[in-house]
Order: sequence, then structure tokens, then C-alpha cells
Amino acid sequence: MKMNRKKKSQTITEREDEIEQDERYFVKIHAPFEALLVLAEKLKVKLPFSENKSPLKPSLFDQGLPCQSTRLNPCEFPTPHKGKSFFTACYQKSLHYRFSKYFDDVDKVFRPSERSRLVYETLLRCPYRSSEPMLSDKFNHSMNGTKDELSEIDSRLTNHNLNRKMLQATASEDQTLKIEEVFTSSTRQSGIEVLLKEGVYEAAYPLHDQLSREQDAGEPETWNDRMKLYHRWAKLKNIFRIQPIHAIRDYYGERLAFYFAWLGWYNSLLIIPSILGIFVLLWGLLSVKYDRPTLDICNSTSSYLMCPKLDRQSYWFLNETCFNAKMSYIFDNSASVAFAIMISIFAVSINFLWQRHEFRLQYEWDMTDIAEETETLRPDFERRVEKTIINKVTDKLEPYVPAYKRFLYYTSSFSIVVLMVLLVLAVVTGIVIYRLSVSAAFNTIDREMSIYRWKPIIVPITGALINLIIILILQYFYEILAIWLTNVELHRTDKTYEASLTIKMFLFQFVNYYASIFYIALIKPLIIYKPTYLDRHSIAFRFEECDVSGCVWELSIQLITIMIGKQLISNIWEFYFSKLWNMCRKRITFRHTVRQINKRNAKMKKLDEPILPINLKRSYEEDFLLQPFELTTLFYEYLEIILQFGFITFFCLSFPLAPLFACINNIFEIRIDALKVVKEFRRPVARRAMGIGTWNSILKIMAKITVLSNAFLIAITSEYIPRQVYYWTIGNYSLNGFLNHTLAPFHSNDFPLIINRTLLECQFIESRLIDLSKQSTFFIPFGQSYHLSYFDCNSTLANEIRSQIDFSTCYYKDYRLDHTRNCERSYMFYYVMVARLAFVIIFEHFVYSIIFLVRSLISRVPRNVRAQLNRCRYLVQQMYWGAELYAQNPNLIKKDENRVRIDEQDHEYNRQSTLPSLTTIPNELNFDACVTPEL
Repeated sequence: MKMNRKKKSQTITEREDEIEQDERYFVKIHAPFEALLVLAEKLKVKLPFSENKSPLKPSLFDQGLPCQSTRLNPCEFPTPHKGKSFFTACYQKSLHYRFSKYFDDVDKVFRPSERSRLVYETLLRCPYRSSEPMLSDKFNHSMNGTKDELSEIDSRLTNHNLNRKMLQATASEDQTLKIEEVFTSSTRQSGIEVLLKEGVYEAAYPLHDQLSREQDAGEPETWNDRMKLYHRWAKLKNIFRIQPIHAIRDYYGERLAFYFAWLGWYNSLLIIPSILGIFVLLWGLLSVKYDRPTLDICNSTSSYLMCPKLDRQSYWFLNETCFNAKMSYIFDNSASVAFAIMISIFAVSINFLWQRHEFRLQYEWDMTDIAEETETLRPDFERRVEKTIINKVTDKLEPYVPAYKRFLYYTSSFSIVVLMVLLVLAVVTGIVIYRLSVSAAFNTIDREMSIYRWKPIIVPITGALINLIIILILQYFYEILAIWLTNVELHRTDKTYEASLTIKMFLFQFVNYYASIFYIALIKPLIIYKPTYLDRHSIAFRFEECDVSGCVWELSIQLITIMIGKQLISNIWEFYFSKLWNMCRKRITFRHTVRQINKRNAKMKKLDEPILPINLKRSYEEDFLLQPFELTTLFYEYLEIILQFGFITFFCLSFPLAPLFACINNIFEIRIDALKVVKEFRRPVARRAMGIGTWNSILKIMAKITVLSNAFLIAITSEYIPRQVYYWTIGNYSLNGFLNHTLAPFHSNDFPLIINRTLLECQFIESRLIDLSKQSTFFIPFGQSYHLSYFDCNSTLANEIRSQIDFSTCYYKDYRLDHTRNCERSYMFYYVMVARLAFVIIFEHFVYSIIFLVRSLISRVPRNVRAQLNRCRYLVQQMYWGAELYAQNPNLIKKDENRVRIDEQDHEYNRQSTLPSLTTIPNELNFDACVTPEL
């Protein structure tokens, strides 16, 4: 653990090079093994007490694919304790004899992350204005910045190293009392985070291991933990290699390890939907040429004269939408409907399956049966709150925020969040207006221009790109706003702070990213207007309608643009921003420090003695120049993947390749995040965690939304239900005539008086003549310009086209009767509506029935893990029963050791005779199959 402190008008001289440094002091805090044992008892750290003769077998996610390039080298990531596994229990001093026989190497009893956590937990409780020393001399820690005290620290460190062998016994009573005082102190003036907030110290962080080039580091077996993680995990060349999750946990702690474990596990599960999505897309591409409704649209001529629409101000032929019809069928077919059902089952079951894997990791990482830790107060809360009250739990004086103030803060914060959500909805409305304006603009340009043919693609793509840009801008500003609002709420602990920030960010980002997509998917298909609503008064209040072939193709463009665009921008931003930010910190913020380091290194290189490049580096200086690992750093990574999960599950019907693109993105996301953590960020303080926490609940919510979204997407947006209704009722098991069945006739005499029918006909004839001229069918003798001002609508050529087309009736997509029955709804409209509602209910019950069946047959806790856990609890209970008795009568310890040895021999005999299935195969000892794989 390293802390640096900056003083005015003071300098420090390094003993080894006597080069003047910047006015910044680095204080190293070291906790010897004996002090760590005392802290381990206070913080309920689990240590091994009994060997496990039947460890868990390695899972598929630990082994990787059956090829050498995907597996970890056992020489570089060896299994600790030579493949042995141990049961663990919370350390107790009275039972030290049960734990000490497994202390083969005191430097490896506590993992590096566990060491830093124990020291930092002590710093969080240290009183900083007490007249007494905060810890014993063995901690080698001083809070003063004078030269004398720093020299004293150095001397104590030297004495400690010389007398290390003399300090291998238990901690002294004086040291235990000092630590007890720290943990039971009643003063409010305590904690390193308060000092950091007040500016007394600039930073407090665990030190990274030295990082060097692969060719300068020697044999891989001798590398430190950071070197192994960087060269065998973080680099992009390792994208197909499984992650060393247990090594990540040893170096960074459980909280960060659970994130990478969840991301890798989730990405492995995406392989199956990715393969299915490819087959669904291929099925659509191969079967589109046999789809009867699509062929009818593409082959239609003057038999289907379509009525004017808001984005088409004149008559038009149905075959003009041939491209949209084909693309819609490629994404919207019977295979894609089955794919949507599978994805819904996948979304609902993924949380249940992850909890099984999560519980296994909890057991392997000793995170089961741990007591909830008492969280310290947030420094910002202590600094800003003036009113105090006695805490009924700790019986200490603590800051207190009255209920009416909290209600005022929460109400104000909620109001601003709602305002931002309404702003997002206003943006969606603006995008709709933009699309209508561009469509109207296209209708005014010359149809001879090549850009006119790209109208079906240009309009939705440009709208989606503008929407994506606005989404990213709003996201940036809202992140700042959400953090400010959460700070204003004055949360007492980091746990409530993170929960409040998670709710705000998730709610806003959910609306921000999904609002426009949900509008196209679920609202736009319901907007259908009769041609009578073409007058100027109604146009101002009209939204756009879907194409005749549906909104699936437009939905696909929106989803592809936002999803893939966000992933590309996020990965590029993450990869380069960290490097750029560190570069700016070194050249601007800490330029004096960097200059002093460079001068010192230059002078050392001029010495006669050869110096390796790695010897010039000082880890505490290099780590200080890196970015700090903030509380919200991991939060943004979780949020990014959760939003991606929504993209691939909510709208899988419109883009079957979404899981494939997500899988490819996550392969690089893992390495980019690993590279940032290993190289660009300071080493975070290790924190214990039992899983991914609140994100489990968010995944459950997302899964329920997935089922409803896919059900309504198939029922409303897709053409699947209308086709099936026609196929089984009117079509006699065929889709012949389905197109005509979905089009409603409209008599031109029913147009409002404000509509000039002659003008509509002339506009259509002019556009038709332009299209025919491109096909060399007619010779148009009236010049090169075909604008209406130069076109004679009563010419012989125009009358000839008019005689071939019946302008008395046009069609629009809806289930309505003709004008003789006032364009009322037909009976098929109600049939289809009932079928859609029935499908939603059946779909939902079908998915949840399968999930209920799976959960009934498969336990949330794996059976082998439950057996191991019950065995461990039994041994712990036996050990604790005699703890006080053995502490009072040391002579009984020898008898207890003999009893334990006999019990282990009996258990080994019974295991070999009755439980052969739990025996570990010798050649599997290379894998991480231990209960406590790395201690």
C-alpha cells in the first residue's frame, strides 16, 4: 500500500541517488504476517484448516476448448499447493494450531489482493488526530511528513527485514490491543478516505508489480503476477485463450474477478445464439424467392395503384417497395419467429444458469457464509453533514440527515431524472419529424437523380445516425448529471450510493437507447391512416406510417446502426482514451514530477555501474501517474454489457446476427478492459463480493422485458400472425391472395375537397413517364426537363397512360371495407387482433413454463458444490465446538489433533469405497479444481 503526500516548501532527498525530487512524499505501509493474522480474525478472513480429499472437478469454463492455444500454461499459472485442495474457515486465534500446519510459506498464506484489503480496511478505521500511535511499530507507518519521521520509518523497515525470522510467531498482546483500539475507536475523525477528501493526501493505492517487456523479463515461470496477466491475458493475441480468473482474483480481488468471470461466461453462452442467428439469416436469404406475398409485391404493376401517403404525395405503384419487401422477409420469416422464442428462453434462463456458476465461484473463492461487513461512512457524507445522532447499532455519534431533507433531495433528483427522460422522448419525436421532412424533400426532387433510388435506405440510416449521435451526447451529459445528483442526495455508505447511481443511470440509458427502437417496433405499426386524412389540418398532427411490407426492415436499420455504432465508438474510445488521458496527466498535471524522474534516471545512467532499465523504475512513482480506479469505473463496464444484452434479446426478430456481433465485440471488450486494468489504471483496492450484486436483479428485469418485447414484436410488428390467420382460414393452406387480402380499396371520390385529384393524377403520370423513359419504353419529345410546369397533363402521351390506369380506386394497407360501407373495419381485423393477443398470452406462458420446468429439475446450487459445502460446514462446526475448551486447556490440543487425523483417515476410506464419482482423476490436477484454489 502506498500513500503520497505533498507539502509546500519542502523537499526530500533519496538516499540511493541523492537527487532532488519533486515536493511529494511517498509513504509505504507494510503489514507483517503476524499483524495480518490479527486483522484476519477481525475481518473474518477464511484460511485453510483441513485438506479436501475430494475436490471439485474443473468446469468447462476452466478448461477451455480442447486445443493448446486456448488453454493456460500450467507452468505459468500453476495450481497452488501442488494441486491440493482445502476446506476453509474464519480464522480464530484460539484455533491457531488448526490453521498453522497449512502455513507452509507465510508469504503465500494471504493472497496479494487480500493483503492490500486488510491494510486498507485498517486505514479506513484509523483515527488521524489521536495523540496515540495509530498502529504498532510493525506496521512501519507514520502520518507525518518530516524528514526525521521518514528516516525513522526507513530504519524500522530495515530492522523488520533483518529480524523477520524472529517475528514468525503470533502477534504480541500490545499489537493486538493497538489493532483492537483501531477497530473499536469511537471518534469520527478517522479514515484515510476523509484525509484524501480533505487534500491531506493525494492518493492511497496498492502497488502494482513491475511491468517490463517480454524479452527483458526472463522465463515466464519467473514472472510476477502483473507480467503474467499482461502478456498472457490482456494482450489482443490472447483473444481465444480462456481467462485466468483465479489469478485475476488473487491480484485484484473478488469484485473485479467476478466482472471478468461473468463477462467471459456470458460471452461463451452467446456462441449458440450466434450460430442459430447465422442459420436464420441464411434461411431468409434462400427462401425469399419462394415467398408468395413478396413475389406478389415485386411483380405487381397497375393492378395495385396505391393511395397517397404522408411521405408520398401522389399515387404510386406497389412494386416500388419491392426492395423493402425482400429485406423485411429476410429478417421476418418463420425461422426468425422460432429464433425469437429461443432467445426469449435464453434471456430468462441466463440469470438462473449464471447463479449456478456464480455459486460455484463463491464456494471456490470462500465467499459463502460470510457475514455482511459493517460499511464505513462515506467521507463526503461526514464532511458535509453537520447534524449528529447516536447510531443504535454501533452506539457511536454519527452524522445524520433528517427525513424531510432526504425526501426533498430524492424528490428533486427524481424530478430531474423524469425531465431528462422526457427530453429523450422529445428527441425521438424530433427524429420522426426529420424523417418525414426528408421523405417529403425526396418527393420534390427530380426522379431522374440517382439519389432518389436510395430513398428507402438513406432516410432510415440518416435518421438512425443522427439519433445515435444525440444518444451519445445525452449519455455524456447525463453521466455528469447523475453523479452530481447522487452526490447531492448525501448517501451514508458506498453501497447506497452505488444503488442510487445504478437506478438513475440504468433508467435513463434504457430510455435513451431503446426509446426510438421501441417506437418503430411497437408504436409505429399501429399508426394507420385512411387516405381521407390528407388535408392540411390533419397532416400537422400525423406520424409516419410503416411500409406495406411492415416496419421490420426499418427496425433492423435502426437496431444495426445504434448497436454496432455504439460498440465501435465505445471500444475505440476505451482503447485510446486511457492512453491519451495518462499522456495528458504526465505532460500537463504532473509534468514537474515526470521531469524530476527523467533527470534522476539520466544521472543514474551516467554512472559506471551497469543498470538495467527495470532498476530505474520505481513502482510507486509509476503507479501514481496512472489513472485512479474510481468507484464508478466498473459500473460503466457493467452498464455497457447490460445495454448490449437488451439489444440482442429485445429485438432479435429484426436482426438475427445481433448475438454474433455482440460475441465478437465482447471478445475484444475483455482484452481492452484487461489492458486498461493492468496497464493504464492504478491497482484498485481489493473488495470482497459475493457476485455481480445489483446487476443480477437488473438481468431479471431485462429478461422479463425480453419475453414481453418479443411477444409483442411478433404479434404487432411481424407479418407472421396475419399470414398464419390467412393460411389457416381463408387461404386453404396457402398464401396465394394474401397481399390482396391485406389491402383495402379506397374510392377517389371520397378524397376531401381540399385535395386536388387532377393534380395527384398529373404528378403520377409525370413520374411514370420519367420511369418509362429510363427503361427506353417511350420516347418523350418534350425536352430534358420533366417538371410539372413544363409538362402538359392533357397531352396525347399523358392521356394514353391515363387510359391504362384506373384512377377511380386506389389501395392502402388496412383491414377495411370499401366506400359503400363507410370504410369500416372488416371482420378479419378482429380475427387478426384476437390472434395477436392470444399469441402474446401463449408465448409468455410457453416460455415461463419451460423455465419453470428447468428450474424444477435443476437446482440453483450445483449438487457437487452443495455436498462440498455441507462437508465444510460440518467440519467447521466440529472445530468450533471445542475452541474455548482447547484455549483454556492446551494439553487437549494434542488429543484433538489425533482425533482430526483419525477422522480424515476414516473419511478417506469411506470416500474411496462409497463415493468413487467424486475422486479426481490424476491427469486433471493441472486444472484449477480446488475449493480454495489460490490462497
